[in-house]
Amino acid sequence: MSSEHESKLGEFESVVKDGAVDLLNKIEVGDFSGAIKVIQELSEARHNSFYNEVGCLTRSLHDAIRDFQIDSVDMMVKSGVSDAEAGSRITDASDRLNYVIEMTSSAANKTMDMVDSSVPVASELQNQARELHKDWNRLIQRDLTPQEFRDLYKRIDAFLKYTDESATTLHNNLNTILLEQGYQDLTGQVITRVNELIRDVEERLVHLVSVAGRVDSISGIEHESENKESNDDDRGHGPAINKNDNPEVLNNQDEVDDLLSSLGF
Repeated sequence: MSSEHESKLGEFESVVKDGAVDLLNKIEVGDFSGAIKVIQELSEARHNSFYNEVGCLTRSLHDAIRDFQIDSVDMMVKSGVSDAEAGSRITDASDRLNYVIEMTSSAANKTMDMVDSSVPVASELQNQARELHKDWNRLIQRDLTPQEFRDLYKRIDAFLKYTDESATTLHNNLNTILLEQGYQDLTGQVITRVNELIRDVEERLVHLVSVAGRVDSISGIEHESENKESNDDDRGHGPAINKNDNPEVLNNQDEVDDLLSSLGF
């Protein structure tokens, strides 16, 4: 992507340089109307450059969020949720991220529950095996009475049955833990995609700053820092968040997609 940005930046710089040469030529020959036209074209070129970059940035961000939504719904379907329910429960980016957090927390809690239920089973197996081992040694040494031998016979039979039941329980618990860890791997993939999205947005924003800086450098524009306080009406009001109270807020991803398409992105 960086090579693509450098190419676009080089094209824009070439347009500005050619326009500057054309502007000087028209001024030298006294063609002031032509010079004004060149200035307008340069201004439009700068505006179009920023417009296209912001549009491409918005489109890529929108597509990434839409793909993220599809992936999240697929994950819910795999976990046993119907398509309709999955689509209704995941409606925007924040919901999808919250869903990942909730499922990760649920997987961690279920894993701990399985471990907690497995520890007593393993401990009981260990205790019974130790007791039987002691009596087994006594049997080898022929230190058991007939009644103790009959009791040992019954205890071994009960221990084998308990071992079979305990093995089934531990097997099921381990399978559940394995499935939960696999699900966390899926959520990790989603988080990785979000990371890539953030890096992509950052790179595009840096490119916008580079374009602006290159234009200012070519034109010799210097910006002075402003320390004066502005009135509240002159300040940015931040993003429109509450879509219920603000009709200007787009309500869903389809409306965003339609808007971008109507603008040519």
